[in-house]
Amino acid sequence: MKLGLPSAPSAVSAACAACAAVLLCAASARAQYDDEDGGGNAVVIQEREFKMAHEFTLSSGIIPLDAFQKGVALTARYTLHFDDFNAWEIAGGTYSLNLDSGLSDILAKKFAVQAEVLPKLQVVADTNYVATPFYGKFALFNKVIIYQELFLNAGLTVSYWSDGSFRPGPDFGAGIRFFVFDFLSLRFDIRHALVMNGVPYFDPNAQVDGVLQLLAGVSFNVGGG
Repeated sequence: MKLGLPSAPSAVSAACAACAAVLLCAASARAQYDDEDGGGNAVVIQEREFKMAHEFTLSSGIIPLDAFQKGVALTARYTLHFDDFNAWEIAGGTYSLNLDSGLSDILAKKFAVQAEVLPKLQVVADTNYVATPFYGKFALFNKVIIYQELFLNAGLTVSYWSDGSFRPGPDFGAGIRFFVFDFLSLRFDIRHALVMNGVPYFDPNAQVDGVLQLLAGVSFNVGGG
């Protein structure tokens, strides 16, 4: 008795039929994806757990750029949140408690160099637009859910110095917030301003100084949820 094997034309026909079925499935799936890409919209999976409204912030940190004087920043801010994305930091103020770094004494004792006495930063006031494009949550040790958001800010700064001068300029920065309760959050900021005592290119004595602030503090949310 002989075992029957499929003839070559039959095998070719079966292979062609299988290929056609695969291509049809792939085309159908691709058409579905094309429809989604062409007409679909991103869907928000979950609304924000916390809503900000009137935010009052108290922060402290360092102002590290001056090699001769290191500033300890004491900061207070008020921010009005219009929605989850847009906010206006209406007013912010920082007092710089300046501490001698000891560099002047080192230069004088070891190198017999007398350092020039430079004006010291004393007060910074600013107002900023704030955008919050990133919001999310993560699990800590699979036990605690922590909600956080990343925000960006840009605006205008006016600084006051020990020589009696007021120096304005633009500022920008970023930060991260960790929610504790609906009314309380922890936030960490990095801010940088470029302040000038004149208009560059027009005033030959104009000087541009950088004011960097590294801050950590708490925020109180009033009227949110």
